[in-house]
Amino acid sequence: MDESRASREGRAATEIREPGLDGHGSVALAVEIDPRVQGILEGLLERAREIRPVLRADQAETERRGVYSEQVHEFFLEHGFYRMLMPLKFGGSELTVSAFYQVIAEVSRGCPSTGWCLSLAAGHSLTLGSYWPEDAQREVFGLHGYMISPASGGGPDAELTRVDGGWRVSGTWRYSSGAPYSTHFMPTLLLPDGEGGTVRHWAVIPRADFEVLPDWGRIMGMRGSGSNSIRIDDAFVPDHLIVRQDWAHELSEPTVGFRIHGNPLYSGTFTAFAEGEVAATSVGLGYAMADEYERIILTAAHPYVRDGSTRAEYADWQRNLGLALSRIDAAAAILARGGQLYGAHAARLVEGVEPFTMSRSTRLSGSYFVVEELIWEAVEMLFRTAGSRYSADGETLQRYFRDMIATRTRTDQWEFVAAPTATAFLRARGEL
Repeated sequence: MDESRASREGRAATEIREPGLDGHGSVALAVEIDPRVQGILEGLLERAREIRPVLRADQAETERRGVYSEQVHEFFLEHGFYRMLMPLKFGGSELTVSAFYQVIAEVSRGCPSTGWCLSLAAGHSLTLGSYWPEDAQREVFGLHGYMISPASGGGPDAELTRVDGGWRVSGTWRYSSGAPYSTHFMPTLLLPDGEGGTVRHWAVIPRADFEVLPDWGRIMGMRGSGSNSIRIDDAFVPDHLIVRQDWAHELSEPTVGFRIHGNPLYSGTFTAFAEGEVAATSVGLGYAMADEYERIILTAAHPYVRDGSTRAEYADWQRNLGLALSRIDAAAAILARGGQLYGAHAARLVEGVEPFTMSRSTRLSGSYFVVEELIWEAVEMLFRTAGSRYSADGETLQRYFRDMIATRTRTDQWEFVAAPTATAFLRARGEL
């Protein structure tokens, strides 16, 4: 064995054992205008990097369980991951949307399923803080000092009965990501509009009034995302915990959340935020895929050259990694900019400059789908060129590929929202 080959194998056994844990690009660069937000964000990114080896080592068990471990849950509790978007008034961190997306991406780099579960549970603190009255926020955030709440727009079999002071609710809601560690649940309810029809409302329900069903983990990917179904059996939901959904796509005046907290963060539309939660997970998945590909090409021999050289020494694999990194970096930049624009549009709304329109909302949502498209292109190329052995069951690269397939096979895909985005744009210009 010559010296250069020995040097390469020694490096493979030490420095490159866990790509993405140190060196260039191991932690996302935090760029926030507010020093308070910047400081908290930097701390959370460091904590996400600290837990990354644990998340990676536990990926297979996370899939088997259907959710991340109690150890990880306690880590998230201790370091404030569930309070990122919770208002300062109730003990939260009140970060920006951009900061939230960055942290979710960093967690997802350790385990995409974990990032998905965290994102769609912690993100609804923004929803509660924006659209529910103060007494409801005080009650919900005050129960534990944080809120972990999935939401679901399902519940086709829901039974709703009007009673004094609220509603009796029964039904089952599927795909409730974040359910296993939830303190609350936000189901959608179709309630009478007083004119013979129905209108969508959201409720927030404490854990004592619902059951998390053991039915998650059968789809191809994101098996550890805790996207269980939730069943409610004749729970009483008081009126102050139910709000009409008139804030999903556009706002013409500041929300109740802005009037309570004085921060435009709590005066944006749901549509302009929600898909960003999935896009943030996808960005982390992309970096995780690149980390694993880096490990492979630095340790695997060239398949046709028998001199002990690794694939990383050849332009073919360097090119693939370079193209993928460029796409992932571009996706991360779009994601961060989307979060900034959410805040900018909300600020213009509360300042009376212009409404937060349907067009603004759908175009921001569309940009998050572009993020996912870029990550898919990177993931597909890395998976295809890594070699068949890495597509075997139990291989990390296969798991990431399956996770990306799960992300791209939801029914709310880009193709289904692109035409409405154009329609809203043309109407805003007075052309339809």
